[in-house]
Amino acid sequence: MFIGGLQPTHITHSSTLSVLADKNTRIIMKVLDGEGKIAKTLTSFVDAGKQDLALNLSDLQNGVYILNAFCGDVFLKSFKFIKQ
Repeated sequence: MFIGGLQPTHITHSSTLSVLADKNTRIIMKVLDGEGKIAKTLTSFVDAGKQDLALNLSDLQNGVYILNAFCGDVFLKSFKFIKQ
């Protein structure tokens, strides 16, 4: 499983996450606020192959966040982004 970039990194309502999966699987994304508290949890089921996941982040307050991506219990990658 490969997680590419989060685009854009300055977000107003939504973003996309590039994923290259070797098999059908579930990805869990935990969005942490500036204090390290979970602000939102997103779950997506992905098919094998390359795809861009649309992430609706419109309900977050403006600020700096960290998105941590997991495949099951396995940590994949972390992204810092700004919600405007």
